[in-house]
Amino acid sequence: MKNKKINIFILVSIVLTIILLLSPFGIEIINARPGGGHSYSGGGGSSSSGGGGDGIGMLIYFIFSELPPQISIPLVIGIIVLRIYLQRRKQSENVTVTSTPGIQATMNRNYGIERSLDQLIALDPNFSKVLFLDFVSSIYNKYYTWYGKNEFKNLSPYFDVSEIQKSQNLRNEQTVNEIVIGSMRISEINLMKSIIGISVDVEANFTLNIKGRKTRYAVVERWYFNRKMGILSQEPDKIRKLACPNCGAAANFTDNGICESCGTKINAGEMLWFVKKHKIMRQEVFSTKGLAHYEPESGTGLNTIYQDGIRENSIGFANKHNFDWSIWRMKFSQEVVAPFFIKIYEAWSTNKLDSVRNLLSDRTYESFMFWIDAYKSAGLTNKLENINISNVQLVSIDKDKFYESITVRIFASSLDYVIDTSGKVRGGSNKKPRSFSEYWTFIRKQGVEMDSYDYSTCPNCGAPADKMGQAGVCEYCGTKISNGDFSWVLSIITQDESYSG
Repeated sequence: MKNKKINIFILVSIVLTIILLLSPFGIEIINARPGGGHSYSGGGGSSSSGGGGDGIGMLIYFIFSELPPQISIPLVIGIIVLRIYLQRRKQSENVTVTSTPGIQATMNRNYGIERSLDQLIALDPNFSKVLFLDFVSSIYNKYYTWYGKNEFKNLSPYFDVSEIQKSQNLRNEQTVNEIVIGSMRISEINLMKSIIGISVDVEANFTLNIKGRKTRYAVVERWYFNRKMGILSQEPDKIRKLACPNCGAAANFTDNGICESCGTKINAGEMLWFVKKHKIMRQEVFSTKGLAHYEPESGTGLNTIYQDGIRENSIGFANKHNFDWSIWRMKFSQEVVAPFFIKIYEAWSTNKLDSVRNLLSDRTYESFMFWIDAYKSAGLTNKLENINISNVQLVSIDKDKFYESITVRIFASSLDYVIDTSGKVRGGSNKKPRSFSEYWTFIRKQGVEMDSYDYSTCPNCGAPADKMGQAGVCEYCGTKISNGDFSWVLSIITQDESYSG
């Protein structure tokens, strides 16, 4: 009878071990850091960051206490071997999933988009990828903010009539707020005989309120923009605000697209980009309950994705600005990339993002602030300390009539952990550095030659940069600093496993 009990216990122990090793509750999840896994996708998981270690430890304790050494020792050794095998298999699977052919396919796709973009700029010299994505961001935000409200009529020149009708039908039935755009990417450009079409993939999250019931969603959407061929894009000061293209008055339209200031009917796509349609490609309920959890970095070992023609673009950029490329590249890494990286992460770690408001584009600042507020609400702080940059690779240079942009891949390490209000570490490690890499994109207005300045001051009036406000406007001189009009600003951070060029 005793032997039968022992055999049953052994069987149960093995089953429990396998469950603990394979269970999703044993997986550490979510990257922290601004621009990381917390930027626009949610997470969940177990209530500790031990990766299932506590459960396995308790099981081993029971095995040793209940079974004789000739059985318990081999069984524990088997548990350890199985765990090591599963961890190595997971690492091998990660390498397989993110192999070079995938990167090559991405580069081929990017090559096609870049060629189409060159053709578009030849037809419309005013077209700016930076400004267009800013416009998409504004339209996306207004769409969800005004959906089901009276204000939605002000978007009538920008949407197909079916969208206006759907909004009217849902008036006062639902609202959307706390909209955070994580990333936007042009996925296709179509140059047709009379129409230009651009598809944009948007990753975002927002809170949907239906009759008092709130649910937050993480989504990936594809938006299809059309515009009549032969029209020049608007200049920066106009495209950044929703206004009547005829008289310039702030957007105040009827349901039929008639400007209430000048009486002009703005037909969809005749003068402005408009949304032909959009669709949700992926949607899941979003949660911030996993803020203190971590998962292994999944993209640090991936090959770097370089822009097609990066060498020629680098030479052209250097010739335009009349400098030695090698010297400037080193200077840019040391005087722009490194200070931005250190200052922004220090501000993130102290929940004082206003101190670097002048370094961030509006969309990046809004995304970061959402997550800082989420940490605060949960009584947590994400700390990044002892930051060390090991390598900076310049991977892309883009330019248009109005802006220049440079993307670099930054390899770094830091102590990366989460503490609660009592200072207790709730996730990550405050002793073991964590290595990672990220792609950072910087933008600057054409004609600006300043690469760096004293980031503690306003580049326009020289006053302390302590009163920039949420809009990125210096309260001393009233000048907006966060558009790249004076020097580089950080436009977006993309994780290495998500970057596609």
